[in-house]
Amino acid sequence: MMIEIVAVSDEERNYIPKKIKKCDILLGCGDLSPGYFDYLLNTLKPKISYMIYGNHDKKYFKNIFDVELNGYSNTYKGLAIIHNDIKNLKNVLNLKSNLFIVGFSGAFSYGKKPFHFSEKDVIPFKRKLQRSKTLKLIKNIDILITHSPPGLENMFEKEISSYHKGSKNMALIYKKYFPKIWFYGHIHPRYTDQKLNFKIHYKNKVSYLLNTVPYKYVKYDEEKKEILEIIGEEGIIPFKDIYI
Repeated sequence: MMIEIVAVSDEERNYIPKKIKKCDILLGCGDLSPGYFDYLLNTLKPKISYMIYGNHDKKYFKNIFDVELNGYSNTYKGLAIIHNDIKNLKNVLNLKSNLFIVGFSGAFSYGKKPFHFSEKDVIPFKRKLQRSKTLKLIKNIDILITHSPPGLENMFEKEISSYHKGSKNMALIYKKYFPKIWFYGHIHPRYTDQKLNFKIHYKNKVSYLLNTVPYKYVKYDEEKKEILEIIGEEGIIPFKDIYI
């Protein structure tokens, strides 16, 4: 079965539905308003929607105790929070095979959790994934969503600010579980000439690391575990190949 996925973050666009009529899964990778998600939910009409927080999302909560970490949000109506969590969409989407999605919130920088995180904060996340793998609750990860990118080697051709560099622990997660698609936000393409979309090669396997500012549209064959099409704001996007 072919699944249509729309992943968004950081910058709001009111023309996305004009290019993309519908989707099965809507994913929020941080720094977008509840009102924008309400607009997307009502126009794209996804079957299921998940989100994680970015570093600017704290402003939508009166106090830190109102922040939801899992389950359907009272602030972002219609979206489920998937921070430090794993979901299987097989039954939700009536699929033939398992489809695992994993999420982790925050920018890799100093500040309050879950809007920011440190290398130390990733350790419980790594343990949760390992425990799920050991207990055979998951076999492979199809989709992983974060706000900051993982700190893989040789991603950027030029020096990037420390505020936008990725976590090394997240890079270890990438190599170990090698999701078919890793969506991230935080870095705005209009503020840099760096390449931000990557085709990752590792042990004869291929994964896509995709920047979601302002959006990415992906067609995914959930049975064959293959990406069929990837479209961004400028249409078909080029990739930088990285071998790890």
